[in-house]
Amino acid sequence: MLRKYTILIALIALVFPVAFAQADAVDEVFCGDLTQSDCQILLDNAAVMDSLNSFAVSLSMRLEADSAEPMRVSAQANGQFELDDESLQSIGEKAANMAEADWGELAEIFLTSAKANLWIEMTDSSGEEEVKSEITLLLKDGILMLSAEALSAMTGEDMTGMEGFGIDLNDAIGELLTESGAMPEADSAEMQEMEAVADTAMTIVRLPDSDVNGAAVAVFRTDFDLNAFFSLVSAEQIVAASSDLDDPQTVSELMDSFEVGEFSVTQYIGLADSYTYGTDIAVDVSMSYMKDGQSQDSSIVLDMAALLSNFGEPVDVPIPEDAFIFPLAMLLQMGADS
Repeated sequence: MLRKYTILIALIALVFPVAFAQADAVDEVFCGDLTQSDCQILLDNAAVMDSLNSFAVSLSMRLEADSAEPMRVSAQANGQFELDDESLQSIGEKAANMAEADWGELAEIFLTSAKANLWIEMTDSSGEEEVKSEITLLLKDGILMLSAEALSAMTGEDMTGMEGFGIDLNDAIGELLTESGAMPEADSAEMQEMEAVADTAMTIVRLPDSDVNGAAVAVFRTDFDLNAFFSLVSAEQIVAASSDLDDPQTVSELMDSFEVGEFSVTQYIGLADSYTYGTDIAVDVSMSYMKDGQSQDSSIVLDMAALLSNFGEPVDVPIPEDAFIFPLAMLLQMGADS
């Protein structure tokens, strides 16, 4: 049941249009009751971030879930990302019309043209013993390199001493994501309907200006009223927009059981250059449900903070020339033939 709550929260986050800049973001800026000058800061920010093709990010995250099987997970990550101008424009044009967008094709364009250098350290304190894992991911020209630590984390096997393993995503990753249900359906009418009413469940305020790494920033906080949102959409709409939730009755019970402490996004926008220098996301919700005839209480707390820098700077991704690389298309064909 906790998994279904988590899926529902993730789905709701997709209609919450202020967390990160996205394609055609200028048309999706939410200003609420802000003054025209404050709204212009958000519009300028959306335009700048929409055309940004490279940046570095430092992220920290804490997730706690109290239920029959408690979860305590934290993570630190540092990464650099770059997307060439042609691919950025192509993705923007294709994503502009969500109802007709081929999300598998968008994923293919992004993952085969982006460059990324990402380091992640995760700590799982859910059990009696704390478990730490560290992984490095490299992405360039559609080649995804996994470090030995990443392979260990994915397989559960000790890969210490093994060289990194590469996967060629070209001509396969979009199809894989689409067929696996990991990508949204091409017809996103239900999602668009929910986005259309999301504005009425949000409020935004400008907080006192601050600074991030020496840059003067305007600070905006957007709060999402989950209960108000649930009063405007139906369980059937949510099920139709999700590939993981399939029972309207169960979803309706989930919606009725939510108690929201906080569901907010705080943005830190450069006053001089309109870049997003930071984003904080805070979620604190609790819920009640029946299991084996007994009432169960659960809660989910998520705190995430991202700091962005190195805007527009080139990204170096050092993939070894002699790396062992296996084509994903061949792996898929082998699976189809077996």
